[in-house]
Amino acid sequence: MTGQKQQESSSFRPARLASESVAGRPPIVAVLGHVDHGKTTLLDTIRKTSVAAREHGGITQRIGAYQVNLASDTGNQRIKTDQLITFIDTPGHEAFAKMRSRGAAVADIALLVVAADDSVKPQTKESIDQIKASGASMIVVINKIDLPAASVDRVKQDLAKAGVQVEGFGGDVPVALVSAKAGTGVKELLDLILLVAQMKELAGDPLKGWPLEAVVIETRIDHGRGMVASVVVKKGTLLAGIALYEGSTLVAKVRAMFDEHGVVVKEAGPSKPVEVLGFTKLPAVGAIVTGVAVPAAVPETKQEAGGIAVDVAEAMPDWLKPVDEQEKEKLVIILKADTAGSLEAITAAFSERIRVVSSSVGDISDADILLAKSTGAFVVGFNVKCPGSVAKLAETEKVIFRTYQIIYELLGELADVVAGMKEVLTRERELGAGTVIAEFPFEKQRVAGTKITAGRLARGDTVKIMRAEAEVARAKVKSLRVGKEDVTKVEKGSECGVLFDRKVDFMLQDAIIPVITG
Repeated sequence: MTGQKQQESSSFRPARLASESVAGRPPIVAVLGHVDHGKTTLLDTIRKTSVAAREHGGITQRIGAYQVNLASDTGNQRIKTDQLITFIDTPGHEAFAKMRSRGAAVADIALLVVAADDSVKPQTKESIDQIKASGASMIVVINKIDLPAASVDRVKQDLAKAGVQVEGFGGDVPVALVSAKAGTGVKELLDLILLVAQMKELAGDPLKGWPLEAVVIETRIDHGRGMVASVVVKKGTLLAGIALYEGSTLVAKVRAMFDEHGVVVKEAGPSKPVEVLGFTKLPAVGAIVTGVAVPAAVPETKQEAGGIAVDVAEAMPDWLKPVDEQEKEKLVIILKADTAGSLEAITAAFSERIRVVSSSVGDISDADILLAKSTGAFVVGFNVKCPGSVAKLAETEKVIFRTYQIIYELLGELADVVAGMKEVLTRERELGAGTVIAEFPFEKQRVAGTKITAGRLARGDTVKIMRAEAEVARAKVKSLRVGKEDVTKVEKGSECGVLFDRKVDFMLQDAIIPVITG
């Protein structure tokens, strides 16, 4: 680091921080387990919030970090109560395996939540492996003990089979019995977390371990605020105004920071989770950002004629690369999502019969529609919007798009399309309806005198001709006339003459239905 950079860094070092604690830094606690076993409800009870009720489909679909003050909640005189705990909530759905792994990796302590009425399930076993790989201390939380079907002994037996021996059952992994919904056993669980953290002797003087290190747990694009990254500080102190680096790359100058309540904060010490604004380039999820540039290792490269040999195919975007015959048989999509974590989870869950030509964070844009037009792709959005102007462009360019708020609905419908079970993405939408009430000759062609009974009919529309609820023909509207005047659109209640782009053997009382796919 240059002398100038040293001076700049030291100028941001406070004499004393509000978050400073002689007892060490607050523990970082990840909450893992199978979907619907009560992880978010447990955090709601601890935080006295209602996050679970606001989740789409009742499941957590993104990683979240929260800090709680237990000073007034513990009541245990053996343990110093004036202390903070940082909780990381992780999604339980199978598609979010990587997000759970990142949550465990950043944690000091991992809570393995298991429902007493459901016992050990596939994501429970996966969470066990992730906790063991992370090196975090494990606490088993057996939840829903108040339910009639609850069996604590069964859970302990199944955990033993999965490689986790709890206290009193042949092992030393601490266990807490709770009902997150009723609040039973929650204070005892918090005492246990503090005790385990105390035994770990977590180092946390915010003035030590400078320069700053923080772990990126999620990224997204916020309307009005731009690029946002959720981070948890591991070393040093994050301050408003400093530069942030991912490796040797400058990715942000911290413009503002917010806690989980949306309150502006000026500093974030060890274990503090914050949302950071000011990024010019979103860092990778799971990356370490620092207060000084860290030179990257120089990779070995092939030298040819005094230069670096570059694989042109590798440098090209996916949609420009040649497509082989097997690839042509795949469902081609452009994927948009609210966060980088969501993109990662969804992409990882796709079958081999889905080809993603482009994936990015943010709402569906004109560029996505035009790229879909040129590549023959569908546009799929998760927890994002498609603005009206973009939807209009999609209609004009005949590009199909779908948006979803629940991941298993997205994955399920795409799987159905791939398997040929139903044509979800090519579902037709009717724009209006008309009835043929007369016929007129025009330059050796037939004009359908039509009364519009619903919606509208426009020049260029694709229409299906229906007779006795059966489709008899399909064509495009070549021109529309009201009296002697050419028009582009006719609304409900009006009569018009319809000329098709090809010969159509229509009859009186046939229905003319304008349709669009997507």
